[in-house]
Amino acid sequence: MRVKCGVLLLLPLLLGLRDPFQPPTSRCPDAALRQWRYLGVVLGKVPVAIVRDERSHWLRLHRGDTLAQGGKVMALDEKELVIDMPGACEPPQWRWQRQGTKQDENRDRGITADRQSGAGRGTRAGEPGGG
Repeated sequence: MRVKCGVLLLLPLLLGLRDPFQPPTSRCPDAALRQWRYLGVVLGKVPVAIVRDERSHWLRLHRGDTLAQGGKVMALDEKELVIDMPGACEPPQWRWQRQGTKQDENRDRGITADRQSGAGRGTRAGEPGGG
C-alpha cells in the first residue's frame, strides 16, 4: 500500500507536469521583445531593418525572416517594423515605431533646395539671385 501511495505522489513529477504553486512559464518572449528598439531601415532592392535587441546586439532583419524567438518579420518600412508571433502568444503581433531624433533626420537629408538658390551659376549685381 505504501509503495502505491509513493508512486501516485511521484507520478506527476515523472510525467513532467508543472508545479501548481509556480506561475506558468510563458513560451512567448514578451519580456525580451519589450526591450527591442527599431532604429531604422536601409532601403534598397531588399529593405533591411536595423534593430537593437534585449542584449544590446544589433540585428539586421529582412521581410520574411524567422526569429529565434519564433516570430516572423511581416513588414518593415521607414516608420514601422511588424512581427507576427506564433501560436497563442499575446499579443499575436508586435509593432515598433522607428526611434530617432529630429536632429538625426535633418543630418541625413543633406542640403535642401532653398539653401542652394544661386549655387552653381554666375550671378552679378542686378540679376535675380545676385546682390
